[in-house]
Amino acid sequence: MLGGTQFTGAANYVRLLHDPQFLNSVVVTAIFVLVYVPANIAISMAMAMWLKTRIAGRNWLRVIFLIPALSPMVANAAVFRLLFQKDGAVNQALAGIGLGPIPWLSDGNWALVVVIGVSLWQSFGYNMIVLGAGLDSISPDVIAASRIDGAGRVRRFVSITLPLVSPALFFTTVLTVIGAWQTFAQAYVITGGGPGNSTMTIMLYLYQTAFTNNELGYASAIATVLFLIIAIFTLFQLWGQRKWVHYD
Repeated sequence: MLGGTQFTGAANYVRLLHDPQFLNSVVVTAIFVLVYVPANIAISMAMAMWLKTRIAGRNWLRVIFLIPALSPMVANAAVFRLLFQKDGAVNQALAGIGLGPIPWLSDGNWALVVVIGVSLWQSFGYNMIVLGAGLDSISPDVIAASRIDGAGRVRRFVSITLPLVSPALFFTTVLTVIGAWQTFAQAYVITGGGPGNSTMTIMLYLYQTAFTNNELGYASAIATVLFLIIAIFTLFQLWGQRKWVHYD
């Protein structure tokens, strides 16, 4: 960081194509995105619709579900790391009902499940609030008219609720995809990228390359590739919104 610099042209990008750790981080992050984004949107939508019903204390429930999104990710991840240790509270609870301990943080598959689960718990509250606002903007007259016409719950959801809430759904999807590709704190604090690089996301690999290995030029190439990946996904979503997002 304090030494001289040397122009390397496209050498760092060529190196990326032959770097198994980088390619592994892309695969891990892609799996994270494919699981996390649909689950986040589905949970957020379901909770928003549930809180729209006349249940007691729904405003307080909204606040409770939003609190994780407002609290620091590093602090939350540190707590969950303690909970999912071999002798942590989660395995102790499982032992109380006769189930054996699960290697949450020492098995690659389970470790990724933990990272995804913690990420869902942390962030769904924000999307729930945004989607709830979209649901509140739907005119009750439209819903009442659909009931008179004989539309059932599934038909009302598919033909009325989804089209009318699609702008909010599009907004949350774009932000969630961008955030998912940049996930860092969860993997860094809970697993450190392990075991066996099974939770090594692109951002975590970028961080280790830059600040552990002091390869700032190579880390900059990783950051540029990550930017291009996010830009491609975002542009694809902007192009695709014309087919399903309704602003009327």
